[in-house]
Amino acid sequence: MHHMPPVPPEPGRKPQPDQRLQQPWQGEEAQGYQEQVQLENYPEAQQEVLTEEDQAPAKQLSPLMKVMLALVAALGILLLLRYAVFTVRNIHVTGLRAMTQQQAIRLSGLDRGLFYFTLKEEQVRDSINKNRYLQFESMEKIFPNALSVKVMERYPFAFFTHLGVGYVLAQDGMILEQTRDLRMGDDLILVNGLAVWGQQSPGAFPASTDPAQSDGMIALFEKLLLWGFDTQIKSIDIAQSLSISMQTDDGYTINLGSDENLHAKIGTVFSVVNALRQRQMTGGIIEATLPGEATYQAAP
Repeated sequence: MHHMPPVPPEPGRKPQPDQRLQQPWQGEEAQGYQEQVQLENYPEAQQEVLTEEDQAPAKQLSPLMKVMLALVAALGILLLLRYAVFTVRNIHVTGLRAMTQQQAIRLSGLDRGLFYFTLKEEQVRDSINKNRYLQFESMEKIFPNALSVKVMERYPFAFFTHLGVGYVLAQDGMILEQTRDLRMGDDLILVNGLAVWGQQSPGAFPASTDPAQSDGMIALFEKLLLWGFDTQIKSIDIAQSLSISMQTDDGYTINLGSDENLHAKIGTVFSVVNALRQRQMTGGIIEATLPGEATYQAAP
């Protein structure tokens, strides 16, 4: 399509504007332009064209909803503190002899995620004492998530037989194991003359027909340990409560009489045996029925 070039105005005649530019815009384009001009000239009109959604006020939470959200947030914080901060994770056990820290903690059930603030001594004591190889003595909580526990570890110390069954005794007299293999007692102190009845159970003390006899045996165990003399004893005989006797590994027979003043009697025997060994005098009989006194009769 070819366009004709514009015709220059005649000389002396004022150019006329293009009539097309004088015509008002028609249709939607013109209407939009007019509305824009009105909005620009009258700012208050801008507010009138806001949608109903824009004009609607923001919805506010009800008081009940606010309370529920606060409770949920508080519960979340408490759970975080419970499991991340105040769950007992650092546990130290003292008084162990052969058992490891990890074994003692696991066997006592102390690895179950205990809560620091609700943890009670009775709970720890009951948990530890369920294991017959451990006895609870004391505990200390260390803020915020540590626990120190002192125990006594039981270990095989003595051995006795009843109705063809062997029983391993701990150093405090509790039965640790029962067995028909009597060789288990070879390296333990053999207890003769212990009067018991019925079936004996591991985790309990011997069901003695003479409680005084059983108490005397436990007291003797304790004094032997205090003097460090237990490793030298092969057997003890408590059949007669007024005539307790012991045999050492190297052949000494030691008569202690009753279980009274055992600490002084064992101390005296300990000194006498050491003196006899220095003189290379082995075997024979040591009478130590009175505290602080002892006589020796050489073996024939």
